Amino acid sequence: MVDGALKALRAHREKLLYLVVGGWNSLFQYASFSLLYYLLHGVLFSSVILFLSYALSSINGFLGFRLIVFRSNGHPVFEYLKFQLVYVPLLAINMILLPLLLAYTPLNAYVVQALFAVLSVVLGYFGNKYFTFRGTGRAPDTMDRS
Repeated sequence: MVDGALKALRAHREKLLYLVVGGWNSLFQYASFSLLYYLLHGVLFSSVILFLSYALSSINGFLGFRLIVFRSNGHPVFEYLKFQLVYVPLLAINMILLPLLLAYTPLNAYVVQALFAVLSVVLGYFGNKYFTFRGTGRAPDTMDRS
C-alpha cells in the first residue's frame, strides 16, 4: 500500500506540486489584490490595483514554478519572458472583465478575483508546462526511486 502511494506520488509529482505552488501563488495574489483594493480603491481604478498586485505575484509565481515545480535549468530571463507571455493575456482579460463585472453584476471585486484565480491556475498550468518550461533543462529528480 505504501509502495503504491509512493508510485502515485512520483507519477503525479509535477501536478501535485503545481497545485500547491499555484494555490500558494493564487493566495498570495489574492491577498495582495485584496489588501491593495481595500487601501486604494477610492483613489485608483480597479485595473490599476490589479496590475500592481500582478507585478508582485508574478515574481513569486515564476520563482515557485521554476524552482519547485518544473525545476528548470533554462535561462531565467528567457523563461521569465515566456512566463509573462502566458500570464499577460490572462491579466489583460482580467483587467477588462473586472471593471465590467463590478459595474454590471452584483459581484464584488473579492469574488471576481477569487473566481478568476481558479481559472488562472488551470490555464497557467498548461501554459507553463507546454510553453514556459518546455524543452528547458530540468534538475535531476531527488526523490528516492528505490
